[in-house]
Amino acid sequence: MSSVSDIVTDVVSSDPIIQQCIGRGIVNYSKLAKMLHPIISQLLGKEVSVDSIKMALIRYSSKAGRERQVRREVLEVLARSSIEIRTDITIVTLRSSALSYVIAFLSKLMSEARFIAIMQSVKTITIVLDRETANEYLTIIKSDDVINVQKDQAAIIIVSPIEIVTTPGVLAYIANVLAQNNINITHIESCYTDTIIILSKNDVEKAFSIIMKHIDSARKRLEKGV
Repeated sequence: MSSVSDIVTDVVSSDPIIQQCIGRGIVNYSKLAKMLHPIISQLLGKEVSVDSIKMALIRYSSKAGRERQVRREVLEVLARSSIEIRTDITIVTLRSSALSYVIAFLSKLMSEARFIAIMQSVKTITIVLDRETANEYLTIIKSDDVINVQKDQAAIIIVSPIEIVTTPGVLAYIANVLAQNNINITHIESCYTDTIIILSKNDVEKAFSIIMKHIDSARKRLEKGV
């Protein structure tokens, strides 16, 4: 049976904002405990005291030292990253049965496409292409194999140092700051030190500005040792 501590951990872990506040040491635990009291009691199926929730929050915060270290590692990766934009992107999602067609045209796609990224899951294949190549490719592929086509997309490519491969939380950090600004990520892919974020062309300038602001902020903080 779950304890108060278990439920508090689950609730806090699912809320990035609360996690960040605890990690930065800017939380009033009494007020937070009162705020979480109804949901904690409901999830446990019984009434629990605000004090017990507060103590569980304080125990959770004991992990904040490590969280701050992880956050600094994320900032170090961001500070050494660069960013670029690609526009006129289309996402084509195919049934896995189309794999033979993809393989047959892969060499042509790789040599002619201005932009290409391919991801295969259990039941689907997702190909991210520049608009012109996507339009040409869609005339060749069987219509029955096409599940979805998303046009008017753009790509933000973040090129990071090798440390991104072993640093937890970089992608989560980026996704979180975009979500906080109401920007939806259509597709995200990691390719060694490159992070490719696909989103609506209507959001690309805003997203670029936000990510660049965080990169600049990371550089300034590390320069000043804060």
